[in-house]
Amino acid sequence: MNFTYPIQNKKKIKELMEVYPLESKNRLLLEFGLRTGLRISDILNFKVEDVHKKESVWVQEKKTKKKKMISLHPKLRQSIRLYVKTEKLKPDDYMFYSAKNPTQPIQRMQAHRIISHAGDMIGIVPLSAHSLRKTFGYWSYKQGVDISLLQTIFQHSSQAVTLRYIGITQENINRVYETVDMGF
Repeated sequence: MNFTYPIQNKKKIKELMEVYPLESKNRLLLEFGLRTGLRISDILNFKVEDVHKKESVWVQEKKTKKKKMISLHPKLRQSIRLYVKTEKLKPDDYMFYSAKNPTQPIQRMQAHRIISHAGDMIGIVPLSAHSLRKTFGYWSYKQGVDISLLQTIFQHSSQAVTLRYIGITQENINRVYETVDMGF
């Protein structure tokens, strides 16, 4: 099993978001993962009525069974409106509906293919839904979000787990190796 890392370069995130057309389901899937930090199993369950024209949404996490409210970033809300309008979706449609069976969401494996393909296109291998979740955490932390708040968002048992999860621990360790001055 491959270990996934957050995308630590904003230019690469921008490139990632340009792989798919602005109003496409695939691009929205990437943006949803990056802007919410949700697990893919939770993202795929959203119906239009759950998120369209909403500022925040309730999510019952599939893995933990815990319920939490998340605010939707204004740019994500804008992308949702554009996508719903372009696709002419109805309130009871799945946001990420399957082309084979529009009454069902795409499967996790299909979501993985979409995300992985985007990573391949910009040279990030492997890229997974979990990479998007970790990227949300990494950039939140880098922009000043307290680690205890991220611990709560990700429902981790400790701050150390959260730091390791978003790649900060290794980054800090590397900085020690690169900067320690021995006087010679």
